[in-house]
Amino acid sequence: MILANALLNGILFAQDAQPTPGDPAGIMYYATLILLVVAMVYFMAIRPQRKEEDDRKKMIASLNKGDSVVTHSGIHGKIVEFKDNNETVVINIAKDTNVTFNSSVILKKK
Repeated sequence: MILANALLNGILFAQDAQPTPGDPAGIMYYATLILLVVAMVYFMAIRPQRKEEDDRKKMIASLNKGDSVVTHSGIHGKIVEFKDNNETVVINIAKDTNVTFNSSVILKKK
């Protein structure tokens, strides 16, 4: 919040200066504007995606045999076993029906 206020104040003060080509105030205006746009993109797009991906990786790492899960394709089942150093997982989706998936396709625990 402090960063946003500082950037906003910088833009407001730079607008009062009426930048002219080659003027240091004009350069500061555009630098502040670019910095503000970059900060907005980071905090509104990149950071939430990284947090969500980290949470999903933690969830996948915490899976145990017998957990009920849902895959990205919407298949519901229970974990029967892990293979290949937990890179693949065998999921029971119906009586006597087991399917092997990569661990990364698991969307959530039920």
